[in-house]
Amino acid sequence: MATAPELEEALEGADVGKRIVIDLSGCTFLDSSAVRALVATARAAEPAGGDVALVTRDPGILRVLEIASLDMLLPVHETVELASVTPES
Repeated sequence: MATAPELEEALEGADVGKRIVIDLSGCTFLDSSAVRALVATARAAEPAGGDVALVTRDPGILRVLEIASLDMLLPVHETVELASVTPES
């Protein structure tokens, strides 16, 4: 909650026409504000021809993504390297 505005600001500057890799590996908590920012970015990327990939191994973060069904909307990877590979690559 405390850093959601920073996340939103960082995502606003992202090129939604390309793959956006969001590294959540340093996160220990993900609230509804962050979930909303992730969904908004994914929705903006789709019509622009881009997509969003997430990076985390944290079981708590993975559980939040699962509860919010974000794991069905966005691919979740264990490393930035894996997330950076676009489906066309």
